[in-house]
Amino acid sequence: MKLFAVIMVLIAGTMWAGTGLAAQDFFRKSSLDAMDLTVFRMFSAGIIMFLVSLMKGQWKAGVRAVKRKPLLFLELVFYGIVGLMLMHYTYFASIAAGNAAAATVIQYTCPAMVILWVSLKNRKIPARGELLAVVLAIAGVFLLVTGGDIHRISVPAACVYLALASALFFAVCAVYPKHLMTVMDNSFILAIGMFTGAISAWLIDPVTDYSGFFKRSVLFDSFWIVICGTVVAFTCYNAGLHYLSEAQASVTATVEPAVSVIASFFLFDVRFDSLQALGILLVILAIDLVIEGGKALAAQAKAKKAA
Repeated sequence: MKLFAVIMVLIAGTMWAGTGLAAQDFFRKSSLDAMDLTVFRMFSAGIIMFLVSLMKGQWKAGVRAVKRKPLLFLELVFYGIVGLMLMHYTYFASIAAGNAAAATVIQYTCPAMVILWVSLKNRKIPARGELLAVVLAIAGVFLLVTGGDIHRISVPAACVYLALASALFFAVCAVYPKHLMTVMDNSFILAIGMFTGAISAWLIDPVTDYSGFFKRSVLFDSFWIVICGTVVAFTCYNAGLHYLSEAQASVTATVEPAVSVIASFFLFDVRFDSLQALGILLVILAIDLVIEGGKALAAQAKAKKAA
């Protein structure tokens, strides 16, 4: 595994860390709902990724790949709707029902789901390092958000259910597009995925007035959610996923809640106690386990080639 891949996923997690806070602020200041924000986010990101794909010269190549194998288009539609759109909507809805911190900590049961799925698919027990990384990441996130006191956060039932659903759809995003990256560029995959997801969301909730997203009070929130939290984050995550296993990428992305807590400390003077600091350390240790595991796999692969 290359350090570049880990850095890409860490950047994605950092961008997503701000998205939850931006969405919470957006809902506090706006009358628009979670599906409205999903439509706007995905249409905007789809347009940008389409332009990126054109500039990279990958759009025509992607279209040719789909023409050669039409089933690829259905796979992209599945990724766009079941992965991207439902993940976006359930995450935003969970924030609207509760708060960004609670939604994020519950959503980060995703790595456990990914490792369970990969284990069932490959019919083998996960590596000890992967299991330990998941345990450390989940424990770290729990300590970060609760400070060790499970009663510290009062979470509405709707927030819990929606965040767990978001974790499931996030797992789809972590696993499903990997095979598509072998036949088409990341920018093309995201452009089609964002467009198909946006269209399906719009059919459920037709948004006709987009002026609410450009009001001065929520303009920065809209910018962060679309540019940083979608275009940059998913581009970096999929770039890292190209070189990492699904489990490694999803565990590494658990940097998100750690960044949220640290950012809150510096930006909003939110203090965290010793148990929350321990939580940050556990998340960092989980990421380090992923990096070291990747180095070990790379060394084994080189040794086999040399033999």
